[in-house]
Amino acid sequence: MLGCGNSLLSEDMVKDGYQNIVNIDISSVVIEQMKEKHMDFPQLTYMQLDVRDMSFFGDGSFDCIIDKGTLDAMMCGDDAPHGAYKMLAEVARLMRPGGIYMLITYGAPKERLTLLNQVRCRWEVELYIMPATPEYQLKWSNGAAHAMMEKVALTVDGQLPPDYVLKDPESHFIYVCYKSDIVTEDNSMVAGQDDAMTSF
Repeated sequence: MLGCGNSLLSEDMVKDGYQNIVNIDISSVVIEQMKEKHMDFPQLTYMQLDVRDMSFFGDGSFDCIIDKGTLDAMMCGDDAPHGAYKMLAEVARLMRPGGIYMLITYGAPKERLTLLNQVRCRWEVELYIMPATPEYQLKWSNGAAHAMMEKVALTVDGQLPPDYVLKDPESHFIYVCYKSDIVTEDNSMVAGQDDAMTSF
């Protein structure tokens, strides 16, 4: 969990049955607070680390890396976009082949896939869009207990379809990025395996 902050996401995942979740954040204060709060959750580990340098972990250490807003924060930092690139390079290094980087962001494909494309890693990307404001959540969910997500097929060059209309201007973009075991010399965009997945 990159840049975990004081989010309850990891705790909720444990309640859903997930095990062995490593949570990192640059703030030592937050990490100490979360360690104390979750001392009865042995499935959760908290570590103070900079996402731009996670050399504490070896290559291919993780099956899944979740980023809920951390890349967005990096893009607002003084060293953007260089700091964001360093973070994504570390993400690619830490993931096992076939692993998943789940990026939850306000950034549209034009911006976020451009960043992902700069990292020397071959990704298979699925895009989901979820409304963020209550009125749109209610409209989309039709009374369902959980917010609804829409799977959107990217174009071959990794963009939203030209006729796609974003229903909620404040929508969350959720990129499910599968790390390929193929390392490429460049990152040229190629056609995806199906209508909703793009490879690059």
